[in-house]
Amino acid sequence: MTQHSIIPPSSAARRIQCPASTLLEAQYPETEATPEAAEGEASHWAAAEMLSGRLVDVGQIAPNGVVLTQEMVEGADLYYDDVVKTLKPHGLAPHQGKVEQQIAIPRVHPQSFGTPDFAIWPRFGSLLVYDYKFGHRYVEVYENPQLIEYVAGLLHDMTTQGYDDRNIDVTVKIVQPRAYHRDGPVRTWKFKASDIRPHINIASTAAHEALGPAPRQRVGPECRDCRARHACVTLQRAAMRELDEAGREQPLELPPAALGLELAMLREGVKRLEARASGLEEQALAQIKRGVMIPGWSLEQSAGRKRWVKPAGEVIALGQLFGLDLAKPAEAVTPVQAVAKGLLPELLTTLADAPKGAAVLTRDDGSKARHVFGRVS
Repeated sequence: MTQHSIIPPSSAARRIQCPASTLLEAQYPETEATPEAAEGEASHWAAAEMLSGRLVDVGQIAPNGVVLTQEMVEGADLYYDDVVKTLKPHGLAPHQGKVEQQIAIPRVHPQSFGTPDFAIWPRFGSLLVYDYKFGHRYVEVYENPQLIEYVAGLLHDMTTQGYDDRNIDVTVKIVQPRAYHRDGPVRTWKFKASDIRPHINIASTAAHEALGPAPRQRVGPECRDCRARHACVTLQRAAMRELDEAGREQPLELPPAALGLELAMLREGVKRLEARASGLEEQALAQIKRGVMIPGWSLEQSAGRKRWVKPAGEVIALGQLFGLDLAKPAEAVTPVQAVAKGLLPELLTTLADAPKGAAVLTRDDGSKARHVFGRVS
């Protein structure tokens, strides 16, 4: 069984927002993996197998018992193909890198360690790090706290040997096959290693406070993934304040400054309410499963989607015995996947298009401007 750090890079953003979340979450360990988490683990396994030079196929069973679906294999293919394409100019192959190998991160904390999905030094003074995510929720690559901690760990050995981080070029990538975004499923952030010194200091300060005598509690967007959100008094009080605020009378027409402020407050308030509600839902679900009666609530088992437990080839062959065609018609990969496989991008002008989606109002916290006008390698 893989050992897990009490302050892993995967919870870095939550720890920076709320240092107290670390010890609070430790009181409520996960008892069973959700279907989404199990699918993500299986998809990660498929991708790691590919990067290590081993073949996987639809219908194969991952070590956690989940059957690989077409979507999982295609996602792993997308990830693998981008690694191959990125390493090809350097004459390297994926199996030459570190595939899910644990690293220490002493620059953040002596107890900190983590497992990057893929990392390699393509050439002297150049570091490449990948993070593969199978979930639907969009994850920003720019200034991503989890990736920053991975890079801090990978840089440690180099900098302690006297290498200057101002001369190390870093490329980090997030691959999300199921998170549809205008930037595509593979997103990249390039920077000099020295550029993230302030971020490493912030991560280190948060980690030391989290394991210190009096870590602070702060609510924010990261509460939605905190295992202790159902038992957090600070989040409960914040959610109640948001409910009170929602009941206050407001003028119908607001000036721009007031409009922007109230909209931001309400957006953040909704996130806190959702975090509180989802935490209570999980607590109620767990108690009902143990036989505890929760007034006003009951447990209903939804019907899961039927899936083949045998490889696709066996199912198709069985259908042929009965004169049935059980094979799915061939489908083309997406335009982005086609380019990743080697199709000339110029050909997409006649073969594909990108219609504009609906206009969406997004929060501007200044990170886009920093990304555009900051140092770019």
